[in-house]
Amino acid sequence: MEKIKRGYGKGWLLIIYAFLAYFTATAVGSAMNAASGTLAELHGWNAAVLTSLISAGSLANIVAAFVLGKLSVKYSAKKLSLICFAIYAVVMIGLGVTGNFVIFAVCLILANGISSGIGYQLSPVLISKWFPKRKGVVMGIATMGIPLCSGVATMIYQAGYASMGSLGGFLPFIAIAVVAAIMMIICLSDNPADKGYVPDNGVIVEGAEEKGINKESIWTTKKLLTTPQVWIHGITLGIQLLFASGLMVQLFPRLLEIGIDPAQAGMMMLASGLLALPGSYICGLIDSKIGARKAACTTYIFGVAAMLLNLTGTMAGVWASLVMIGMVVGGAANWPASLCIEEFGDSFANGYGVIQPIIQIVGAIGPAFFAAFYGITGSYRIPYICGAVLMVIGFLAFVGLAKAGFVKEEEARR
Repeated sequence: MEKIKRGYGKGWLLIIYAFLAYFTATAVGSAMNAASGTLAELHGWNAAVLTSLISAGSLANIVAAFVLGKLSVKYSAKKLSLICFAIYAVVMIGLGVTGNFVIFAVCLILANGISSGIGYQLSPVLISKWFPKRKGVVMGIATMGIPLCSGVATMIYQAGYASMGSLGGFLPFIAIAVVAAIMMIICLSDNPADKGYVPDNGVIVEGAEEKGINKESIWTTKKLLTTPQVWIHGITLGIQLLFASGLMVQLFPRLLEIGIDPAQAGMMMLASGLLALPGSYICGLIDSKIGARKAACTTYIFGVAAMLLNLTGTMAGVWASLVMIGMVVGGAANWPASLCIEEFGDSFANGYGVIQPIIQIVGAIGPAFFAAFYGITGSYRIPYICGAVLMVIGFLAFVGLAKAGFVKEEEARR
């Protein structure tokens, strides 16, 4: 009989790696908040056009999610990640050294899509193998890399640019990616058994065989795309991402609108990113206690509460809304992977490879959603009210239409 010693052991290395992967996934867009103005002045480009390229990068995220999701079913997520890291390093260097706008645009779009694939698509595949039961807390810790990067990327870029010039602004992010890649090469594998561990960090003392990804799964791309529950889950969870992404873009001007001076508003924006750190972890704890499906419902509630508190216009209400926003950002990043692990099991890579791109498509509408209502009304009150209504609709649709156990029911029919 196998002798198994319980503990986190080398599993912590995967958690740290996933944290860095999610940090990397957020770095391009976050750094461009500072880089757009700096590079526009340096090269004579239009800062608004540079910022708009991030939206084009969102389309690359969708493509990368779908392509890497499909490849991860057939090929090693570790090898795919290392290829992505190599491409990421090259195009990030390109961002720092080129003075050609077309080359810069191509590099930015590629960097955005590739980095998103590293964090959002490939690292959950590894987590699904190493932590199928403890995935709630693990995702809660790993996704803390997203708000941390959002909060500090501007300062990192500015410090690098000030000391080393155009390339220097991007070098710290390249260095972080290199550290993650080295960890992957030396310490990690697609299956924990390759490193002497069983899932959820049971350390094998006397060998064991670990089951790999189910390459014979019934969940082909065609099967997934013709299953209504896949679309229901993708769209309803995508509403959370739509809300989170759109809100973060419009948060700073909303703070100015209610009379907060720019310096304090900037500090509050930083605080909102940092508040999402414990928000991600708390979401992971909630997941581990009640399961991803029930836990996902809380994000809709936090979203509605955030809007109502912000609309009070009081300083106490606004600060409370920032806490709620932190919970929304943390939850929107956690639930898709965690819920797919629960539903699809060893067919996770198949299911997640289609559901995550659907979520990305819906989420990409976020900035335009809030901006459209602002353009019509000239105020952020109506967009925020619409945001609250959207989350109520999302909650009712998720609870009423998203069916638990649909994967096992479908598999049982075969």
